[in-house]
Amino acid sequence: PAKYLPELQKINYKGVTGNIVFDPKGDIKDGTLTLYTYKGGKREQLAVVK
Repeated sequence: PAKYLPELQKINYKGVTGNIVFDPKGDIKDGTLTLYTYKGGKREQLAVVK
């Protein structure tokens, strides 16, 4: 962590889904998580968490 956390903080990448930026702990800033389940072989969205 002492080596890679400072490097993660330098990342500011404009991706297809939005900007990719990390906080001092190495967590993605303003990240979104989409949860899915599968029922009867079909994907079903459960929730979108920001």
